[in-house]
Amino acid sequence: MVEAPTTKAELLALISARWDALQELLAQLDAAGMEQPLGDGWSAKVHLAHIAAWERGLTAMLLKEDRPSAMGVPHDAWATHDTDKLNDVIARHAELQPLFEVQQAAGATHAELLDVLNELSQEELERPYSHYQPNDLPPNANPVVGWVHGNTWDHYNEHIGWLEAGLGEAK
Repeated sequence: MVEAPTTKAELLALISARWDALQELLAQLDAAGMEQPLGDGWSAKVHLAHIAAWERGLTAMLLKEDRPSAMGVPHDAWATHDTDKLNDVIARHAELQPLFEVQQAAGATHAELLDVLNELSQEELERPYSHYQPNDLPPNANPVVGWVHGNTWDHYNEHIGWLEAGLGEAK
C-alpha cells in the first residue's frame, strides 16, 4: 500500500513513479500481448485506454471543461453515476481502436495532464470539486486532489495489479 502524498511535489513524484511502473509493465508485451484478453476480459490495450480516458476526464475537470465529452462518454451514461457502465462504454470503444492510436493517445493525454497539474498550486489542489465543476450537481465540497489521486497514481496501482494478475494467469 502506497501512502497518499501530502504535498504537490510528493504527488507529482508519485504520479511519475507509478506511471513509469505501468509503462515498464506494458513494455514487456508485444503487440499481440497488448491485444490479448486477460482474466478480467480486458486486454492490456483496453486497460491503457481506460486509464487515458479517466486522465482526459481529470484534465477536463481541472480546466473546468465537460468531463463526459472529454472522455467520449454519452451524457446520459455519465448522469447515471454508474462507474461500471461508464467503464464498459470506454472499454467497448477501446477494443475498436488500433493499438498504436491507444498508445499515442495515452502518452499525449498523460503529458497534457502533467502540464495542467504543474500549473496548479497546492491551494488550487485543495479547492473543492465544485470549484472546477460547478454545474455537476449536487455540489461537492471535497478537495479536487482526491480526484487527482484516484485518477492517477492510485488508478495506475489498481491496473498494475490487475495486469500483473492477468499476465500471470496467461503464462
